[in-house]
Amino acid sequence: MNKLKIMKSSVAKWNRIIAGESSDGGVVDCPPCRIYYMLICFGCPIAEYTGQKFCKGSPYPRWYWHHIENHDKIRRKVYCPTCLQYATEMRDFMQEIVDHLEAEENAEPKGDDPTDPS
Repeated sequence: MNKLKIMKSSVAKWNRIIAGESSDGGVVDCPPCRIYYMLICFGCPIAEYTGQKFCKGSPYPRWYWHHIENHDKIRRKVYCPTCLQYATEMRDFMQEIVDHLEAEENAEPKGDDPTDPS
């Protein structure tokens, strides 16, 4: 699977949540989870980036627990300014991973150019 494409889909998901056009269904509608969660997060670009499984090390736990503790709703969407802040943090984190994957993809392997003295 193209991890860059999957993560761009994650950014789009969070943009829809921020715009009030969608809600968060957790593993049900998370693009990486659809592929990697069943394999216990093995190979997930988020887990690889954070070094932790199940979105630990990302802003997601704050978003998740905020909804349970403050809104007591199963449907996670933007209900208040704090929700908006956490959704924006999550979107920005997903974009950070996209940027990281793009940088890796665009990086030239060192040592392959015989004219390069480094």
